[in-house]
Amino acid sequence: MKKSILIIILLYSGIIYAQEKTFFLKSGDKVSGTLTAETDSTYAIETTFGSVTINKKDIKPEEAIVYLKSGDKLKGVILSESDEGIKVKAQFGEVSISKEKIERIDFKSMGAVGRGFKRPGQTEDGRWYYGKERLIDVYFDPTGYTVGDNVLYLSLLSWGYGLSDRFQITSKWGGYFLGDLNFRPKYTVFKKGTLKSEHAFAIGGHFHMRGYPSKYELKTVKDYSVNWENETDTTWYEPRNEWRRVGEEGYLFDEDRGGDKMWMEYFAAYTISNLKKSGQGRVNHTIGATLTTYPGYDPMPRAYYAIHADARRNLKLIFEAFYDPYWASALEFADNKEITEVDFDFGFIYAYSESLQIGIHFQRPWIAFYYKF
Repeated sequence: MKKSILIIILLYSGIIYAQEKTFFLKSGDKVSGTLTAETDSTYAIETTFGSVTINKKDIKPEEAIVYLKSGDKLKGVILSESDEGIKVKAQFGEVSISKEKIERIDFKSMGAVGRGFKRPGQTEDGRWYYGKERLIDVYFDPTGYTVGDNVLYLSLLSWGYGLSDRFQITSKWGGYFLGDLNFRPKYTVFKKGTLKSEHAFAIGGHFHMRGYPSKYELKTVKDYSVNWENETDTTWYEPRNEWRRVGEEGYLFDEDRGGDKMWMEYFAAYTISNLKKSGQGRVNHTIGATLTTYPGYDPMPRAYYAIHADARRNLKLIFEAFYDPYWASALEFADNKEITEVDFDFGFIYAYSESLQIGIHFQRPWIAFYYKF
């Protein structure tokens, strides 16, 4: 019996000390390894370059702002961390917080790497669980997130406002000039998980009073020229294929251009956001689908997968693959023929500041820009 208790104690002790931890020191050093022992004044760490002992007084206090899902926030020094939660020394005392209750953590240790320790690709030190921007759309395809409570944004093509943390309304203001009063509500049905792995699912729709959807089809066009001295003398040319928007019989500015029908788009998106092992940013995976309905056409589907990762706090890299039989790439437009129903997009979003974001990507319209208020 005593042997069993001793074995249990030894196993339990091994679990306690066999933890991967990273220490940020006042000298600017960063030491990572397995915690093997602890005293009142030191930590014993097994690292890739051997066993080391760290004095607790040499550890740089890690200040942070902890945002809770309840809407509360705490500012203080993080005393300890585990898979279950963290302990924070706030102004009013020490507080233990379960990780399920934490919305996000912003660390004050975020900053540039000190001189002598910088190498290519390493421009930031400390931990930052979130970049400066969390995407609500991968260009034109939605993610599981909304813009945030009481946030207003304006882009080159649209504007939007967050009525709450889970509900937003956006609209393409460019359509207003053609009489297309449109709005796009989006609701995050659930957002759950922990700081290490978060899941969010959103649904919504885009409702248009008129205009054409961003869907394309090849149509046969027959051009002609008229002899104005003798209008009965008309020369017809060989028919050719040309990409036109769905529902567009004539050109956009033709006298009889149509586009006076109401149409809808419905969507659903599921995003998984995982914290990197380095503690610097996240890798996000989104799968989603849209369904566009236009009078006289069968429902037009689109399915997509996107990965968007934090390369820096202010830089997000994006890749997307999608299936859309009603999309025409720049190459298909140039050749006036359909090449494939599966296409891809890639690019980046750069956060110039907390408010201003700019980006470039492969598919039309190539440039992304939006400003948050």
